[in-house]
Amino acid sequence: MKRILLFVSILMILAVMPASAQFTNQQAGMRFGYTFGMYYQVTSPAGNSEVGALIIASFRKGGLQATGIRIAYEYALGSLSPDFRLVWGYGGHVGFMVTDDISSMGRTYNFPEERFLPLIGADGYAGIEYTIPPIPVTLTLSYKPFVEMAMPAFFRVVPYDFGFSVAYKF
Repeated sequence: MKRILLFVSILMILAVMPASAQFTNQQAGMRFGYTFGMYYQVTSPAGNSEVGALIIASFRKGGLQATGIRIAYEYALGSLSPDFRLVWGYGGHVGFMVTDDISSMGRTYNFPEERFLPLIGADGYAGIEYTIPPIPVTLTLSYKPFVEMAMPAFFRVVPYDFGFSVAYKF
């Protein structure tokens, strides 16, 4: 089962990341919040905005989750500062948790010992990003609600995943 999840995770990452020669902006960093982890992001210009992909490797509940999000940047805050941008997107995640309790539909279920729980889910993404002009560092306040199905039969809705990210832009 672990091999299948690893294989599906790798396929999802490869499917979301086209050849990097097409992209003009890349950044890598850390996201702090309920979904804590490392991320890599690539974008390219598309008319009056930018589009791209955001890949997050996160570590919730003693497990590992791989998230792929299709993102779009809007320059709606340009009158405030050209370095502020709005970002939004959607995507999904796969992975697993190792835990002795899980909350599902308003109830908490406790297990006598830790259990391996594979999971799959859908994600939303919205944020405000600021690039510090003299140095290639980006700060982001983000909101990433998600729903997930943890096997065998736990459905979770997590509307409170707020985060703060710091990234190096290259």
